[in-house]
Amino acid sequence: METELGSLGMIRVLIVDDEKQLVEAFKKQLTADGMEVITASCAKEALATIKKKTFDVGVLDIKLPDLNGVELLLKLKQLEPHLEVIMLTGFASVDTAIRSMKLGAYDYLTKPCKISELHKVITKAYEKKTLEEKTIVLKEHLHRLGPPDDFIGESKPIKEVKKLIAIVAASNVPALILGETGTGKELAARAIHNLSPRAGNPFVAINASALQETILESELFGYKKGAFTGAQDNKLGLLEIAHNGTLFVDEVGDMGQGIQAKLLRVLETGAFIKLGDTKETRVDVRFIFATNKELPQEVAAGRFRKDFFFRVNAFTIQLPPLRMKQEDIPLLADHFLEKFSRGGKKKRLAPGTLEVLAAYEWPGNVRELANVLERSMLLSGPRKEIRLEDFPEELLAGACQIKKGKKSKSSETVLNLTRLEEEYIEKVLSAVGGNKTKAARLLGITRATLYSKIR
Repeated sequence: METELGSLGMIRVLIVDDEKQLVEAFKKQLTADGMEVITASCAKEALATIKKKTFDVGVLDIKLPDLNGVELLLKLKQLEPHLEVIMLTGFASVDTAIRSMKLGAYDYLTKPCKISELHKVITKAYEKKTLEEKTIVLKEHLHRLGPPDDFIGESKPIKEVKKLIAIVAASNVPALILGETGTGKELAARAIHNLSPRAGNPFVAINASALQETILESELFGYKKGAFTGAQDNKLGLLEIAHNGTLFVDEVGDMGQGIQAKLLRVLETGAFIKLGDTKETRVDVRFIFATNKELPQEVAAGRFRKDFFFRVNAFTIQLPPLRMKQEDIPLLADHFLEKFSRGGKKKRLAPGTLEVLAAYEWPGNVRELANVLERSMLLSGPRKEIRLEDFPEELLAGACQIKKGKKSKSSETVLNLTRLEEEYIEKVLSAVGGNKTKAARLLGITRATLYSKIR
């Protein structure tokens, strides 16, 4: 009992007719043409069959021993709303066939019909069904798609991360991204997807810690209409939306063991059963997971399945915190000032502000840096530059404490403001590869002033 998404395999056809010789002739030729054909001689048999297996196209005779074809059409559509149906009718029942199209049938053919004609109509019906499925998936994907961003940085730790991303992107193995909150785990996952052969297909993300377990399960796997109170329509799960693409599961360490077991089966077989269904759905999905937890400790504590950990941990990438790549701060600051600028009017950082940003520890990492700069832009009002007074007090206090700590530990002469400025100019020049125009812009000074300071 299984079903695949339309793009995965051959066209699956259910033929319902009590004329045995005609049905056998149809089945023989359509099977030879590459279709999967199942037959039924009455409505009862057809309904029992469709409860066990999903079809793309149904071919129904108008006159059946137990129900007429229109009644069967309505019952089949209740079970499989996306099934395309072709009615077979004699000349005397053409009016009934036309009425069936108003009730959801794709087309009708009058008996006797040529097999080549039936083949053509089945193919067109399948193309319509496939297009509708793709439209549904696209709408769901666009609804969930987050804003694009860049994985920015030229420091040594980031260069190492980019190298690992390029390696794992070419494969199909599950990837595990580790790092503190705010280090850019989703951006790294998007970078893997964008460099992979799946780049033209959906990238779908979900945060496992943000949802209750029952909601998370329905979001991932979907459900059938009537599966529970309130399930008034079929729901497409994220696994189906991510078909042929990438599913990014953030905070996988917070996922319950029941869902871990179900996802493990998808990882191993590519199949799952959605809530309220009796048939398997098969998908082709590349998985990327992320967490800020120590998963081996979670396994030892019995909170994380060992077998699931081994599958999740196939290829690991550790993202560095911002305090370990401070030379990237000028590039990141420039990126966020560009991103948050309104009306095309980009603001600059006043002299001395980058020094404070570099001195801070950034417990919230890149996400905190982005939030600080966005807030500071608002507080700066009509001014073209952001000053120290626009920064949060905790940032200024934190930077001050760090400077004091460094001074007390140093056995050298206490650095004065001039030396601090020199060191920071050196860091900015290094971060931009010696490009003095870009360095001057990041520092918030003119090129002439920068040349003067370099001399």
